Amino acid sequence: MRIAVFSDLHGGSEQSLQDALDEYDYVVFLGDGLMQIRHFEYDYPEKFLYVRGNCDGYDERTPLRRILDFDGIRVMLTHGHEERVKYGLMTILGVAKEQKVHIVLFGHTHRPEVTEIDGILFVNPGSASTAYGRGGTFAEIVIAGGKYSAGIVKFD
Repeated sequence: MRIAVFSDLHGGSEQSLQDALDEYDYVVFLGDGLMQIRHFEYDYPEKFLYVRGNCDGYDERTPLRRILDFDGIRVMLTHGHEERVKYGLMTILGVAKEQKVHIVLFGHTHRPEVTEIDGILFVNPGSASTAYGRGGTFAEIVIAGGKYSAGIVKFD
């Protein structure tokens, strides 16, 4: 299973997400720019998974955090602002341990990152926007046979 993970679109092009929806089993969006791409929820109801970011406004129907199961691998989706990820990963680590997840997907910092802490894989896809003077990034998660890995993909 291949999962593309995007965050922080901030007005950038949605074409990369469209391409990923055609190529990957699932596409996850971690907030900030959700209203621009909300139509994917209707176009790809089985493939497009998302949470709300701090710049997406208040909509209690759209969750701030989700826990999903992908072939027995528990994955937490969050934008990261509630867990204060700009100040480090200790708060989000506590939440991850409490939720007993294997992988945490978060955004908010605009910095791509793949790191493991206490056996939990933390993945930040960076920003999908190219508006910051550099190419956008997203993350790729591969889950197969109870194992998982992650990497960062750069696009122009």
